[in-house]
Amino acid sequence: MIRKLALAFLTLVSLALPSSAHAARGMEFALQDDNVFVEQRYMLRDQALDRAAALGTKRIRVNVLWAYILTTDFTQTKAPKGGPVYDFSRIDALETAATKRNIKLQLTVSGPAPAWATGNKKAGGYKPDPRKFAQFVRAVATHFNGRVDRYSVWNEPNLDPWLAPLSTAPRQYRYLYRAAYAEIKKVDPKAQVLFGELAPNRSWRTIGPTRFLQRAAPKNAKLKADGLALHPYQLTSSPRLLSGGPEDAPISRLSRVTKLLDQLARQRGLSTTKNKGLDLYLTEYGYLTTGRRALSASVRANWLRASYDIAYRNRRVKQILQYQLVDPPVEEYWHSAILDRRGRRTGAYVGIARAAAAFRR
Repeated sequence: MIRKLALAFLTLVSLALPSSAHAARGMEFALQDDNVFVEQRYMLRDQALDRAAALGTKRIRVNVLWAYILTTDFTQTKAPKGGPVYDFSRIDALETAATKRNIKLQLTVSGPAPAWATGNKKAGGYKPDPRKFAQFVRAVATHFNGRVDRYSVWNEPNLDPWLAPLSTAPRQYRYLYRAAYAEIKKVDPKAQVLFGELAPNRSWRTIGPTRFLQRAAPKNAKLKADGLALHPYQLTSSPRLLSGGPEDAPISRLSRVTKLLDQLARQRGLSTTKNKGLDLYLTEYGYLTTGRRALSASVRANWLRASYDIAYRNRRVKQILQYQLVDPPVEEYWHSAILDRRGRRTGAYVGIARAAAAFRR
């Protein structure tokens, strides 16, 4: 067993360095682990940031969840008297500590919405009010003006726990995004705003990301963005194998997404300010270590190596993000970390470090 694990580890280290052919020069490596970096669960923030810096991390993504960052009860059906007040102190502390290590933040402004801002007067994702969301986004952008230069709007809006009902989610997202984009650009015209944060696959609870894009950004919608944020998980097959249905966007189908983005730009549905198709920001990625979709150490190593190579070779990919740094307790739902629960490095950590070093060349 020890010999097998050692072999898997050495295989990852030797294979993790992406090829430079047709590479996206300057592609960023990023991390997200809100439990660790924001909440300081499972590892102290400074220790985690030191690990992030050692990996060559350029960005840390943070979800700024509307209801949960309020200082008042988000279940109340009436807005607080005098207007809502938000507590950004933990993100402020992270931003200060990350800046010392030359790591920038990027913020995803998202639901769940407080009860006083939803269609059913329950905290969650059911028909959030775009005007009230815009006020929240303005508060975030104003608070972080000059310190944060990249935002994305709403986490996985094509997944119904985040935005409901699915039947109207694309149209709802269009209104939410348009309102948020306008507020961010008013506060900081130079800040980047990403469209999407889309989940990769169609299911009974999810609209396929390509279909969602077509419905959220129809012809002549004239939406502008600085990139598309995508979560291109391909959890149960090699990234070198084409996977998913016709509406899906896993790591093996990135060309499908960029082709659609170019089409949307031509149709004046969604484009950059220069009327070009959007580039890709892969803002969540990883492979599971527990549960029915868990991979062995060697398979996880090989598939991570292949995924980073695919991203690195694609000139439209500007960022890839490892989701989770430290493995949470067993009762948590998601496990795709690259440090174990004692903070020890896994083979995946070493391989990602090699890949991130190649990005800087």
